[in-house]
Amino acid sequence: MPKVDRQIWRDGEFVDWADATVHVLAQSLQRGSLAFDYMSVHDTAKGPAVMKLTEHIARLFTTCRLIGIPIRYAEEDLVEACIATVVQNPGAHSLKISALIPSIEVELVPQDPTVSVFIAAYDSTTDIIDHHAGEYHFARRLSLKIEHTISNRRVDIIPPQVKVAANYTSGMFAKWRARREGFDDILLLDDQNFVAESTTSNIFALIDGVLVTPPESRVLHGVTRASVLELAPALDIPVEERDITVKELLRADEIFLTATSVGVWPVVKIDDQEFCGGEVGPVTQRLRKKHQRIARGEDPEFDHWLTYCTS
Repeated sequence: MPKVDRQIWRDGEFVDWADATVHVLAQSLQRGSLAFDYMSVHDTAKGPAVMKLTEHIARLFTTCRLIGIPIRYAEEDLVEACIATVVQNPGAHSLKISALIPSIEVELVPQDPTVSVFIAAYDSTTDIIDHHAGEYHFARRLSLKIEHTISNRRVDIIPPQVKVAANYTSGMFAKWRARREGFDDILLLDDQNFVAESTTSNIFALIDGVLVTPPESRVLHGVTRASVLELAPALDIPVEERDITVKELLRADEIFLTATSVGVWPVVKIDDQEFCGGEVGPVTQRLRKKHQRIARGEDPEFDHWLTYCTS
């Protein structure tokens, strides 16, 4: 295993990166019951800062509540643990928190449901990507394939609002297949064939001068999605949450995804339909630049979105 010089918070103490492990037969590994959330760490003039840290931790607790994972910490304790983990790992730009059941189990329902929490702060490139031999796929401007075989996560199975490992398996296989066909990602439809979201991102479309996104009842409650819903009115951009048909989407003037890892992410192609001549649209650009300024700590109006991590 390549040497990674990071410390991971595990149930109140820091352990070496290589020692933050569970058994191969751990309940969460075997059953997909690991709950998680991902946050970005940004460099600012005041030091490293996490955007919307409390909102991310609240979303983790929502996941645990919805699927019955008995997390034993208070939200404010894990906020402080996240700050401490960033301080402990200088140069980190990613922050991931996982709540999992590490016990080895026979039954589907764990006999020992004790939940452990791990918090990792790291740099995705130097600590992970550079240690793999294969080529890393990343596109600054996205091409999407509409997925017609696999529907978005369903409320009557595992709600789309739940960030639990098992909720991403179907999308992973569909995205893998789309990559082999030359696309960057997929666009999932819900069980009524309305536009839902991408595998790990929410979607927005500029249609007839209004920025439109699917209703939150059908999609993951993305933290960056919520940020754009707040930023758009501040930039005098009309925004609406409603159902979107595929036909409407394909006549949109601009389309972008939102995700914590990349902020506002331009989409320039869906199936064979190109948007904005393959360039970033003006509304997308305005929102992206605004979000980037906030992340760098350069926008006093939205400075409250940042939690500064200093010792």
